[in-house]
Amino acid sequence: FFGTTCFCLCQGPLSAMSDITYMCRCDECRVSLFRGDNWYHKPGTNYDLCAKDFWKLPEAERKPYVNILDEFALGNQKDEYALQSQLYSGRCDQCRRALFFGDDWYHKTGPGNYDLCAAHWKQLTDDERAKYVSVSGSGALGDQKIQYILQEEVEERDSFMVVLDVEGTLMPEAWLELQKKTGIEGLKRTTAHEPDYGKLMRYRCDLLREHGITIKDMLEVVKDLKPLPGAREFLEWLKPLVPRVLLLTDTFEEYAMPMFEQLGYPCVFCNSLVVDEQGYITDHIMRLKDQKRRAVESFQRLNFRCIAVGDSFNDISMMTAAERGILIYPSERVLKAHPEFPVAKDHYDLRVKIGRIIGANKQVVPRPLVPRPEPLADPARMWLLVCPVAGFLAPEPWAAVADKTGLSELKMTSAMEPDFTKLMALRTATLRSKGIKLQEVVSIMDYLEPLPGAMDFLAWLKPVVPRTFMITDGPEDFALPIFDKLGHPMVFCNFLEADGEGYLKKLVWRIKEQKLKTMLELQCLNFRIIAVGTSFNDCAMLKASDKPILFAPSDQLRNEHPEMCVAANHEELKAKIMEVVGKPF
Repeated sequence: FFGTTCFCLCQGPLSAMSDITYMCRCDECRVSLFRGDNWYHKPGTNYDLCAKDFWKLPEAERKPYVNILDEFALGNQKDEYALQSQLYSGRCDQCRRALFFGDDWYHKTGPGNYDLCAAHWKQLTDDERAKYVSVSGSGALGDQKIQYILQEEVEERDSFMVVLDVEGTLMPEAWLELQKKTGIEGLKRTTAHEPDYGKLMRYRCDLLREHGITIKDMLEVVKDLKPLPGAREFLEWLKPLVPRVLLLTDTFEEYAMPMFEQLGYPCVFCNSLVVDEQGYITDHIMRLKDQKRRAVESFQRLNFRCIAVGDSFNDISMMTAAERGILIYPSERVLKAHPEFPVAKDHYDLRVKIGRIIGANKQVVPRPLVPRPEPLADPARMWLLVCPVAGFLAPEPWAAVADKTGLSELKMTSAMEPDFTKLMALRTATLRSKGIKLQEVVSIMDYLEPLPGAMDFLAWLKPVVPRTFMITDGPEDFALPIFDKLGHPMVFCNFLEADGEGYLKKLVWRIKEQKLKTMLELQCLNFRIIAVGTSFNDCAMLKASDKPILFAPSDQLRNEHPEMCVAANHEELKAKIMEVVGKPF
């Protein structure tokens, strides 16, 4: 369907039981054409026009064309325009079980992709059940059915995430270091001795005021702390292996930033202090009760398998919730209370234990999912940034493949074609028609470099908003080489899969609607979200955020969303972020 050539992705006869998508491109402007008022076909040829180019023709030249309102208008050529044979599947949002047509699949009507198996649907109230329909065929999915297309197998793939405590796991205990410097015996008490963190912090605040110690004194101690032996090397080893490393700490941003800097500024969730005009710590604000466990549960709902590492009582809930938990340097009291967890004697041993989990030739069975809670009524205090990769930090990978191969069809991106499923089907067909196998595509992506200004922007951002999630609908094959060059911040991505001949078969989604679902989970963890977007497939994420920013958008995207502010480059984006978070530029 490019020029005079047409591709059929179906092998053998098309099942009458399956829905078929018919597609081509206008031979003048290259816009995608699907059944409807915008597709005109010249029978007996592979020449097709959109309505705009069709009506440009003289009346006599228009006569041979037919409007393709259904597949029958294509006559005996319809198999030439068949894009794919479509089967459908979903996943239960509670237990992650695969769902297929029949009595076990219930779909919630309206926006969003919410699906339940029969067992979890029956647990709803009558009013909630009424919002769902039984999916006995594709018609029940309405306009959303294209998002549930399955070719040969369930298309979601899980990935690992490693979550780590900070103090006592990667860094010395800040309060113990303060105790060494001041000699105050009461500061030896930590969560290893007092499991109630609120009680422990109230005790510390009273003790600091009693001895005249301010936040400035605390910062003087923390800035000289170094990572525990082997901790920094462990993180450097881990990041390319599992490019999703999150620090979950009950410590406080007001004095802990030097620690995060020592660790290379990984993504970190922490808490806040209340400091009076004299510099005394008067109170602490926990961003979220039991935030470590809640974070693990959120990322499990995003289809991650979590490995949790900690040293103390306040790490046990996240380690219990995670698929795998590991203790490192635990006190005797913690060790005796929780013999169920393996113990790493140092960070090299921790490498071995995590490596064995990831490299084991067996599935890590997911924990049952905890339903997502409603966002907290209390206003969030901490900012977090979510952004895409292509067009923001790195070149569009498919445009690079197009330049290298000379295939102009591959230059189309989600900035031009909002339907990512159709876009990937186009790419798959184009590569096969030219005999280009997946490994050649991956090799081209390996050599991509970050965009000008991207490295400087990330270096600037880390101390300003030390929580950045980068989400791409593109493949891991593209994302990981780029993120190696960017220092491996937190990245969510998908996967490319080849067929038996080595040709691109499909994009395997890690989870459907991952950008929007990630946004909703992070908001439930009590963060305020700055979302940066470059394309149409970022729009749902942008609309759900607290502060949406379009980065160097196309004219079409800018015109369709005039309500969103625009940054033309990384320097303008820095200024807009500073306006939001309120720190001096």
